[in-house]
Amino acid sequence: MLICSERGRDLRYLNTWSRFFLNLPSLVRLSIVLLSFLACLFLFVMAFPSQFNGSLFALPVALAAWLFKWRGAGLSIAATVLTLAIINSMAIGSIFWPQRVWNDFLVGIVALLAEGGIIGYLRHTLDLVQAAQLKTLEAEQQRTIAYEQRIEALQEKQRIALAYEQQQQVDRLKNQFILNVSHELRTPLTATSGYLELLLAQHGQLDSTTQANFLKNAMHGCEELQALVDNVLDALQIGEGREDPEEEELAVYAVAHEVIEAFDPIQRQQHTIQLDIPEHLIVQANAEYVRRVLRNLLSNACKYSPIDTLVIVSAAPSSDITSQVCISVQDAGPGIPPDELPLLFGQFVRLKRDLSGTVPGTGLGLYVCKQMVEAMGGRIWAESTGIPGQGSRFCFTLPSVSRTSITSEAADLHS
Repeated sequence: MLICSERGRDLRYLNTWSRFFLNLPSLVRLSIVLLSFLACLFLFVMAFPSQFNGSLFALPVALAAWLFKWRGAGLSIAATVLTLAIINSMAIGSIFWPQRVWNDFLVGIVALLAEGGIIGYLRHTLDLVQAAQLKTLEAEQQRTIAYEQRIEALQEKQRIALAYEQQQQVDRLKNQFILNVSHELRTPLTATSGYLELLLAQHGQLDSTTQANFLKNAMHGCEELQALVDNVLDALQIGEGREDPEEEELAVYAVAHEVIEAFDPIQRQQHTIQLDIPEHLIVQANAEYVRRVLRNLLSNACKYSPIDTLVIVSAAPSSDITSQVCISVQDAGPGIPPDELPLLFGQFVRLKRDLSGTVPGTGLGLYVCKQMVEAMGGRIWAESTGIPGQGSRFCFTLPSVSRTSITSEAADLHS
């Protein structure tokens, strides 16, 4: 675009009226010179003998010098001299002219020579200027092309570097994912396998209470494995695109109570889980999604909180968003640094302190929760001061269903 605009501007400068005739074909230019010569010849004959020096022929000489440079000027002056000599001789009746005629004739010829030389020089100078301008334009075009090529090469290099960096990031995420999942799988699998080996090796030597505890612990390991596999599968399905979930009207208290009742018994023994949800709160959501989100948030709250601390599951109409219910899980753990809060819901993201800590995790649970909540038309976030002991509060919203609309629908169905 830059080249075209610059070239167009320079061509408009060169194609002025002074160069209009130069762009015409040679035969057209020659015809113009001949027509002007014949017109001046007619006027000269009609004006003779008042003028003997052929000053009227200045026009064809000027045109010839401009259109054909010095060659045209020489030919037109020669033709003018010959024509003047013939007409003057015919008018005088002799080839021996009076002194006055010779003087006028010579003055006219000198004037035509000067005119032709000057105009031919101007034409030559114009050609030189045009050639210089064209060379300058070509040089500018070459520089512009070279500059654009360098820019394109630099952009391509940047694109390659960005693609390489993205690929490295993907590789790092894959490696971190494999590392985390391997660690997460190994921990409950080792525990489950250990309890089952003990039962097999000491079968008949253990009392029923010990056997029940071993089986209970093995089941707990299986449940952890199942939860991990579910998170991984959900993350993969979300990456490939998940269909819109089927939604229904759910009582928040009933769903939360069901999740707590089915929650890990060991965690329930180690933490006090308090339910603070009005029974009349109804949401429009997918039951399985809500259970999965609450289960993940409860698992994180118990995992990162000290033993014998309180975990509160509460819900209330949202104060910020109308027609939404805000559900939250509050723990009493070490809290989350404020600068890491925006990163929590990314894929494979874990806090810096947890990367070198003993608490296991894949960094997929909160990512899956975010995708599920947003699929149901809500949003999820975390609140924390980062001060140990004050804990964290994870909140998510879901579309609410008012009791008024439920009652009116029931009345319509009854009628």
